[in-house]
Amino acid sequence: MKTLLLALALAPAQAPGATVELDRDEVRIGQTVAVRLSGWPSGNVAVELCGNEGRRGSADCAVASSATTHVGAQGTGNVLLTVVRPPVGCPCVVSVRPVGGGTPRTAPLTVRGAGTLTRAERDKAAPQAPSLAVTRIALEGGGLTAAWLGGAAERTLVYTVRNDGEVAVTDAPVTLMAGRSPDPTGILTAPALGTLAPGEERTYRVPVRFGPPALGDYQVTGHIEGLAGEVSFTAETSSYPWTWPALGLLFVGARTVRDLRRRPEEPAPVRAVGGVSLTCPHCSGEVLLRVDGAPVKDGAPVKEEAPVSDGRTPDDESTTAATTALRTYPD
Repeated sequence: MKTLLLALALAPAQAPGATVELDRDEVRIGQTVAVRLSGWPSGNVAVELCGNEGRRGSADCAVASSATTHVGAQGTGNVLLTVVRPPVGCPCVVSVRPVGGGTPRTAPLTVRGAGTLTRAERDKAAPQAPSLAVTRIALEGGGLTAAWLGGAAERTLVYTVRNDGEVAVTDAPVTLMAGRSPDPTGILTAPALGTLAPGEERTYRVPVRFGPPALGDYQVTGHIEGLAGEVSFTAETSSYPWTWPALGLLFVGARTVRDLRRRPEEPAPVRAVGGVSLTCPHCSGEVLLRVDGAPVKDGAPVKEEAPVSDGRTPDDESTTAATTALRTYPD
C-alpha cells in the first residue's frame, strides 16, 4: 500500500501542497524505495532516510547515503533511495528538503532491522534548537586594480560559520546582498553551508564585484535563516580612483621643477621720459631740451645721440618715442 503524506509545515521556499509519496511502507536494510514528489518548486532537493522521525534534522539522518533529484517546472520529481541503517532507531521517515535550505517534508517508513527507540531514548533524542554563529567576516582584495582608474572594484567576501549548538545543522539558507553602503541591493549567490556538526566551523569565500565607476563606500550583508534566531553579518570596504589625483600631482610637480630650472630672462630697458630747461644768453628765452622715451638700464639713463631740430618749435604731442628735440636760436 502506498503511503502519502501531506506536509503540515510549509517553508518559504516551498509551494503549498508539496507532497512526498513512497512506493511502499515497509522495507529492509539494503532495499530501495521509490520516492515521488508533486507540487514542489523547481530546483534540486535532497532525499534522506532518518530515524527518530528526523526530529533533530541531519543528526538523525543517514546523510552519507542521501540521494538528490531535480524538480522540473511541472513541480514533480522521482528518485530511488537505498535504505541503510540510520544513526538512531526508528520511528523512521524519508525526509525531503530543498538543497538551498528550507523545512523538510517527511513520509513515514518502517525499516526492518533498524531497531526502535524506547521512550527514554526518544526523550533523550528530543529535538534541540540549532545555533550558528559567524565568527569572521571580511572583504579582502583591492590594491592596484582597474578601480584605480575608475573601473570596477573586485573583492572576495570571506566568512566563517561555527555551529555553537548541540545538533548538526544542514544547509541553513543564506542570503547575501552587495552594493553601496548603507543599503546594498545586489544579490550574491551564497554557497551551500553543507552539514555543520556541533562545534564544527567552516570558512566560505564568495567573489564580489562592484560595478564601475567604483567610487565610495560599499557593503555586503548576510543573513542565515531557518534557525531559532536569524544570524546577520556585515562587511564593509571602499574604493577610490587614486590614479587620477596622483597623475595630477606629478604633472604639477614636473611643471614646478621645469620653472625652477629655467634661466631668468634679462629685463628689457625701461624708456624714460623727461626734459631739461637751459638758459641761453643769446636767446630771447629759455631753451627746452626734451627727451622722450630715453632708455634706462640698471636705474641709469643710456646715452643716445639725439637729432637736433631744424629750428622749428616741436609740438609736444607730436614728438615720437626715442627722439630728442632741441630748439635753438641764432646768435
